[in-house]
Amino acid sequence: MMGADVVVARLRTWGPGIDRQLDELHDLVAGKLAGSQYMADFDAECGTPRGPSGWTRDRVQHLVATAIARDEVFAEKVRHLLAPHPSFG
Repeated sequence: MMGADVVVARLRTWGPGIDRQLDELHDLVAGKLAGSQYMADFDAECGTPRGPSGWTRDRVQHLVATAIARDEVFAEKVRHLLAPHPSFG
């Protein structure tokens, strides 16, 4: 399975409404990490030109990795959202 590093790399480009699949991934992760100050910091920093700091990315990546390891349902949903989907023209 793709790891938490892939999740965080995808989420660092997140902004509301940019991409439906990315919105779903963000909502899934944000829901799982609800109440985490690190996720709140990550979201706030995503909206800056520089993006999330290394410190913030590392903390969110650790939380995502822990959630993937401990929650198979969450892991499966992440796997599904990161799977390549053919685009239909």
